[in-house]
Amino acid sequence: MTEYKRTDLPADILVFAGEFASQPLVFAHLLDAAPDLDLGHVEVIQSNHATRLAAHFDATIVANLTSNSPATLVLILPAAYQRLTCPLQGTAHLRALGTFRGAIPHLSTAP
Repeated sequence: MTEYKRTDLPADILVFAGEFASQPLVFAHLLDAAPDLDLGHVEVIQSNHATRLAAHFDATIVANLTSNSPATLVLILPAAYQRLTCPLQGTAHLRALGTFRGAIPHLSTAP
């Protein structure tokens, strides 16, 4: 059996907020607003905000993001775009909350 080692890689993660009825509607909106995004590297959080955010951010950032968060938070991870800047800057339905320093879990085989 192969064993894996988890390493948390530091990353700048863009966070957006909005009101959406479902995750498919968020992804449809993202396809319209930024078709170049790799949606496999986008996280949509509609419930359990603090628990889901804790996988990427420290407690201070989690508290900041959950204090006045709407129903939906969208995390754009660095692998979602190939340019230096994210093609999504905000839309009529998604407002940018900012770029936050966090971590991306990375699994590799243990030696």
